[in-house]
Amino acid sequence: MESILLLLILAPTALFLILKFDQKQNRKIKKVLKDTHTVEPLFLMRATEQKLKELNTQLYGNIALIANGIHSGRININEGARQMLTSQLSKLTSDYNSGELNLKAYNSKLSEMIQTVNQVKYLNFEQINT
Repeated sequence: MESILLLLILAPTALFLILKFDQKQNRKIKKVLKDTHTVEPLFLMRATEQKLKELNTQLYGNIALIANGIHSGRININEGARQMLTSQLSKLTSDYNSGELNLKAYNSKLSEMIQTVNQVKYLNFEQINT
């Protein structure tokens, strides 16, 4: 009889403690979700960084490699086209840095620019302006 009485006292106590712990964990999770709501997705950020690096290398070249006399990775295109693309890239980057573009839009615009750069390799400047 004593063991049943002990069980009747311990079971509700254990259930109460479990429910309190669950509430505490739920509050912590909600706080973390609230705090990370405005954080940009890490993989999208990483993909954007890689695209920006690729564009910079293709348009400007790799400064460290140029200093060592090694091929810079800079693509061979008309200088007028290069200047037009670099100004577009600068405007796009400044728009993102000022908050006018969100990360998804910035990433998609960089993808479009990479496609444009890859197409421009085979065109002359007159074909680009039209």
